Amino acid sequence: MFKKTVLIVAAIMLFVASAMAGPKQNHAKNDKVTFEGTMVCMSCDLKKADGARSDCKAFGHSHALKTKEGKYINLLANQYSADLLNGEKYHNKAVKLSGVYFANANQLDVESFEADGKKKSWCGSCKSMDGCMAGK
Repeated sequence: MFKKTVLIVAAIMLFVASAMAGPKQNHAKNDKVTFEGTMVCMSCDLKKADGARSDCKAFGHSHALKTKEGKYINLLANQYSADLLNGEKYHNKAVKLSGVYFANANQLDVESFEADGKKKSWCGSCKSMDGCMAGK
């Protein structure tokens, strides 16, 4: 009887501990990380590869970073990611992005990036992502 009670208590404790730990993720909430890959239009990529019904001509491109493993990392739309998300400046270019990663939403809040051998980060004086580093 005592052994059975101990086993039941141990099982309950193990269950509670695993429930409290929650699901495992690649990155904890608010981790500062660096991702490398190619800036692509995720909608165009999915249309070509998987037949997605995207219509970039009508709705515009939805740029994201595609890692060499094929995972898409979405960029939080703000002043720091505007150059990466808008237009064709970095389309199909290799980039290295650093920032705070929100794993639960697959969103990277960009703090700096490298492209074409140049590092860019936020400049408070210029109010843009550039390489001047005046604010550093």
